[in-house]
Amino acid sequence: MAFAGNVDELALLQTVRLKNQVTAEVVAAHLGVTVAAGQAAVDALVRQGKARSAGDGIELTDEGVHELTGQLEAERVSIDEDSIADLHDQFLPLDDELAELLAEPEADGFIDALLDFDRRAQALFDDVSAFVPRLSRYQDLFAEALEKVKGGALAWATAGNIDSYSAVWGEMREELRGAAGR
Repeated sequence: MAFAGNVDELALLQTVRLKNQVTAEVVAAHLGVTVAAGQAAVDALVRQGKARSAGDGIELTDEGVHELTGQLEAERVSIDEDSIADLHDQFLPLDDELAELLAEPEADGFIDALLDFDRRAQALFDDVSAFVPRLSRYQDLFAEALEKVKGGALAWATAGNIDSYSAVWGEMREELRGAAGR
């Protein structure tokens, strides 16, 4: 549902939870909105008592976690359990493969191997997005990280403090596990 700044509230709450603390800039980059929209959404969460200031950004309050839990449960009810469980099972071998690949980002052929891996993974994520449309934004995040890796910025493959391929993958893993009720 649309929230302040025309941001999806469930996606916003989940972003804050997955990243622990966020700024309006992080919200904007992660959700694909303007910084002004990200700031409006952050301000609204704080006004509603669902988030509080933390460091340079915000974190969820107990009320925000409760709201997120309720929205995730409502979303899960609308998903075909068997299909999403099957997609989760298809994800697991890819998860292992990516872990091996990311262990050596300096290896010869790394970028080509990551691009090949991504092409194969995107078919699965197309299916995931069909069942959980809000997760389609992750495909954009993967593409953005890959563009930076192709440009020579290897930190965008593995860094944990940005929406690197590895960080986005970890969030997708958690999202898919949750959607599958695991």
